[in-house]
Amino acid sequence: MNRIDCNDRGEDPPGPEPISVSIATSALIFLLSIAPPGYGQTEETSAGGAPRVQNTLRRASIADYSHLEKYSDQVEKAIEKGIAYLREQQNGLGALSTNYPVAVTGLGGLAFLGAGVEYNRGPEGESLARAVDYLVAPQRRDIRGFIRDAGETKSRMHGHAYATLFLTQVLGAMPTQQRETRVREVVTVALELIVDSQTLRGGWGYTPDDPQDEASLTVCCLQVLRAAKETGFDVPIDTIRRAVRYLKDCCEEDGSFQYSLTRSSGRTSYEITAAAVSTLDAAGEYGMEEHRRGLKYMQRVISTQRRQGKGAFSASANYPFYGNLYAGQVYHQLGGGPWEAWSAAVWPKILEIQGDDGSWESRFGDSYGTAASLLILEIPRGYLPIFDR
Repeated sequence: MNRIDCNDRGEDPPGPEPISVSIATSALIFLLSIAPPGYGQTEETSAGGAPRVQNTLRRASIADYSHLEKYSDQVEKAIEKGIAYLREQQNGLGALSTNYPVAVTGLGGLAFLGAGVEYNRGPEGESLARAVDYLVAPQRRDIRGFIRDAGETKSRMHGHAYATLFLTQVLGAMPTQQRETRVREVVTVALELIVDSQTLRGGWGYTPDDPQDEASLTVCCLQVLRAAKETGFDVPIDTIRRAVRYLKDCCEEDGSFQYSLTRSSGRTSYEITAAAVSTLDAAGEYGMEEHRRGLKYMQRVISTQRRQGKGAFSASANYPFYGNLYAGQVYHQLGGGPWEAWSAAVWPKILEIQGDDGSWESRFGDSYGTAASLLILEIPRGYLPIFDR
């Protein structure tokens, strides 16, 4: 998700095909065991049942929220407060943070879209438009089309990837042909940079010229390429195939995924594994052996956390927002019992740790923590194509 959560260690394709009965059954049985006490019990709901929506945020479908109906009002309020917080952080240029500005503005822009904010409609929509302005401004790109903020050196390729991903998702909302053409031109050049920057192993590094690959960057860039392809951009299929091969090569026998094939071979984590499995989903590789092993690994880690009296949220011990954002996409793709159990275990924790000002605290900056947390809550809302099943 940046030199942010995922990589200081150092997001459409058609929905998935049915997974095998054995995998689905084992996932269901296992994940039901991680749900908090009382999960599945019937409770009284508030009058009307559906969440209230204020400001100009569109009402979400509650189809995938029904098992968390008692939290529906809290989720809506949390999203409203989080969006308001991001708006308050937006500077005169349109950036949503001074810390990792390109990466966080890309992620924050996705969070606005995921909340149902409509371009240039109401105060939230105006903030969304300003975020687009910031990222497509000529001074935000070098001669190669690399999206960066002059003088800021931490977002790098993560920032470029998140910014490009956001622009592919907002492109269809442009109010005029001229505006759409401008954004499309920026995305086209940004995609060319990503394609040209792929390493010999099939991954991506921290900068366009970096020959040493890194899995979290590879995840970012592959998701951008898949989203762009689904939006109608020309993306070389060989680039995608090589990136998928890279992720396959990162998978260990136990199902965990390595952080890098060139920087620190053998170093794995739950967070990188969740990101890799989610990205294999996005690439349509549902039946791949590495996908199955990665899912089983994630289940084992969550089970261990549960036995220790913690929970699914704590499985992402080092980078909680990054790991849970990708894990949420994995379990939402699985759907049914696995998704219900995971979200029932994680969402209450997300709601609990939101600050009074609407933010989520993160050592990488509260705007980052807020954008990522909003996206976790927004996965089933249906506004972002990258979250489609």
